Formats: sequence, structure tokens, C-alpha cells
Amino acid sequence: MEISASDEDFPQELVDVVKKLNISLDNLDEGFADLLSHNRTEMYESMDPLTRAKVDIVSLYSINSLFWMLLKTLGHNPQASDMKAELGRVQGAIKRCKEIQDREKRGKVDQQAAKRMITSGLWNPGEEKIRSENEMSGEERKRIQEINAAATPPKKKIKQFDV
Repeated sequence: MEISASDEDFPQELVDVVKKLNISLDNLDEGFADLLSHNRTEMYESMDPLTRAKVDIVSLYSINSLFWMLLKTLGHNPQASDMKAELGRVQGAIKRCKEIQDREKRGKVDQQAAKRMITSGLWNPGEEKIRSENEMSGEERKRIQEINAAATPPKKKIKQFDV
């Protein structure tokens, strides 16, 4: 669509704006040419779930934005339609996708190191060290088992007719 300066019906102040819109639409068409040239199922099979979600979100946001622009160029108020709510829903999906991506970047906690730090923080000088069951010697384990056995009385077996 070429706009000539000789069009009498078209306002002169909008010529540059429409040319920029035309250039942007051409760039968008070039950007989606790669996506549209491939078979979608084959492309999806080679992607991980996060990348699939990103492609779907970008496609959905682009379509909704283009529809928003169409409504604006036709002179309709897109905010009066459901488009604003739909764009908000897509933006929420973008935020969730970013949260998932950021969750993968976070470091993992070494639980054994955290236990050691807590026990060393709770220990006071002059007291016996706090040890986990993994760090105990065989004699200490036997002693703890004997204490636990003495503390819990033996269970009485109830026969069927003892009631």
C-alpha cells in the first residue's frame, strides 16, 4: 500500500504515521515468516515445554495486538470491547512464564550444609556437640536404642476373645 502525497482525501499530518505503520507491519510479516514457514507440529516436538509456552504467548499477544490496531484504525474503541481483558490475561501468562523461567535460575539449597550451620549455631561452648544419627558411632546408636526401648513399654498382644 503506497500512499502518495496527491491524495486529497487523506490528511497530510497522518502520512508519516501511516508510512511508519506500514513499515512496522512489513517488519512483523518478515518476523513471522520463519514461524509460519515451518510445520507447527514438527517445530513443537523439538521444543521444551517452556519454549512452547513462549511461542504460544508471543503468537497470542501479537494476534491480540494486531486486532487492537485493527479496531483502532476502524475507529472503534477497543477498550469498550473485551480486548483489554484479553490482553491483560495474556500479560498475566507472560508474567507466569517469567516466574517459571526465574525459578529455574535460582540456586539450589544444600540441605546438609544448612543442617550443619544450624546445629553449629545452636551449640554452646562447654556443651556436648549436637550430632545427627549419621555422625554417631555404633556405641552411641546402641545406647540411644536402649534408652528408647526402656522408655516405651512392650505392646500387649490382644487376642480376638480377650474383650
